[in-house]
Amino acid sequence: EAIKVILYDTLEGIVGKHMVHKVFSLLATLFIFIVTANWFGLLPGVGSIGWGEVTGSFRYIPHVEVPILRPTTADLNMTLGMAVIFMCFWAYWTIQEVGLIGFLKHEFGPKGGLTGVMGALLIPIFFFVGILEMVSIGFRPVSLSLRLFGNVFAGESLLTTMITLGQTLGLPTWLSAIISVIVPIPFYFLELLVGLLQALVFVLLCAVYI
Repeated sequence: EAIKVILYDTLEGIVGKHMVHKVFSLLATLFIFIVTANWFGLLPGVGSIGWGEVTGSFRYIPHVEVPILRPTTADLNMTLGMAVIFMCFWAYWTIQEVGLIGFLKHEFGPKGGLTGVMGALLIPIFFFVGILEMVSIGFRPVSLSLRLFGNVFAGESLLTTMITLGQTLGLPTWLSAIISVIVPIPFYFLELLVGLLQALVFVLLCAVYI
């Protein structure tokens, strides 16, 4: 209930009272799904148990090439899919609210209420600005998906590096085992915070686009 109230009030402050009841269900679902997926990826065994090239007498796999469980948001397919679905809803809500003609006027028409000769002279400039805005809209799902994917994947790689730090430095097995438990702890809590912040950033950017 607390999460719902905080999200609703935050989104209402961005999209307004008129739109919040339409968009809240999608944006709240995205937030809860992303933060859960981000934190699920931190569970022991996720991304670290699977198949790879075996080395050493203990049949050690230094790098898992085919994990049994993948961190969900560390896969570009998932983040891009969520971003594309949001943009489809964004287009639907936009056309529903202002209509196709209204949308085109907003993007390509003169801004600031300019009329007369000055408005006519600035039409080419505003048309060019509209083209740039359409390119920006096209890149929105790319930026949304890559931002989330990049941060989560980087966190996964960072934890892997910290866990295998002792082996990388060539330390004795017993010391490497101790380091693999102690060293990653602060980074683990950092990734808990990053997982929450990235879910919040994704949803707030969606709200800003709306």
